[in-house]
Amino acid sequence: MSALESRYRRLLACYPADHRAEHGEEMLDVLLSAARPGQRRPSAADAADLLYGALRIRLRHLAAGEGGSPWPGAFSITGFLAVCLLLADGLRFAVNVPYWVTVLPEPPDTGGSLPRTVALHFGTAPYWLAWVVIALLLWRGRRRAATIGACAVTAAQIAFALYGASAYDRPWAWLGTSLAGPPLALAVLATASLLLSPGPAHGARLLGRRHVLGAGAVAAALVAFSTTPLFSLLLRGDLDFEEMVSMDVDRLITYSWTWDLLQNSVVLLAAVLVTAGLARTAQGRRAWALLAVAVAPLLVRVDLVPDRLFGESEAVFRLVAEGAIGFALAMLCVRGVELPSRARARRHGRPPA
Repeated sequence: MSALESRYRRLLACYPADHRAEHGEEMLDVLLSAARPGQRRPSAADAADLLYGALRIRLRHLAAGEGGSPWPGAFSITGFLAVCLLLADGLRFAVNVPYWVTVLPEPPDTGGSLPRTVALHFGTAPYWLAWVVIALLLWRGRRRAATIGACAVTAAQIAFALYGASAYDRPWAWLGTSLAGPPLALAVLATASLLLSPGPAHGARLLGRRHVLGAGAVAAALVAFSTTPLFSLLLRGDLDFEEMVSMDVDRLITYSWTWDLLQNSVVLLAAVLVTAGLARTAQGRRAWALLAVAVAPLLVRVDLVPDRLFGESEAVFRLVAEGAIGFALAMLCVRGVELPSRARARRHGRPPA
């Protein structure tokens, strides 16, 4: 085998195995016949073309759910759960609106700052509305439009979050920073699901009706325990927000500490339930690992993971670090769980599950 052929074969190894089995030798013959006399290395253009083709075919297989890999299904499941959690976060925002309306200052007392105050409390409303529209498009089966919308919204969110992180003293930078948390990770996961898998609707079918209803119940619980109305009901037994604002500070601090403890317990319970629901299949386990990209920052935000682990880095870069560490640790767990079954399958000559 010549050096040129060996190098071409290494490049062709980037293609999926089924594609190589069907077209590999033919592609190699064409490449070798077009080579110059004495050529020992593929040209840069040929190498780039082969790598681009391999990437395009692999992405096509991912989007169609082909090739036997569990990752397309995992991205589909993750996309469905990410959209559910984004809608739940939007619902939390809507439920909290009456409280923020109550605490807004009256026009005579604002000194001309009422528009800024309104933007501070309600500036993310278009973002949540956009994801409601994307979810409706998915429900109606208009995946192409939903994909375009998700890409546009997520790109704008990333740009705005980077602006808020790098220019925190500029106008509206705080609004960008507010979007650089778990919602950004969820938006990226939902968008990746639309680009790299059969989509969230396919993920819902893979989960089945029982688990879809369970996911809805978990999302509803997370919404309930992150809203001011429930806090007011537990604190005072009514929804009088004005009285809650003016109540005794020591009592408010005591109830806030209890509320934080209750929230942490609900988040931990939700994580356990999601883990139990997704651990049954290879696709579900990988979806659980992908969800760790969004869950790890959330665990830091609710003080279940020490905040000092991530230092004082900017919000977006912290989000990336937290998500990457969460995914890496989750995949270690997945590999550890699957290793015994893979070993048994190899001993019996069966393909691993």
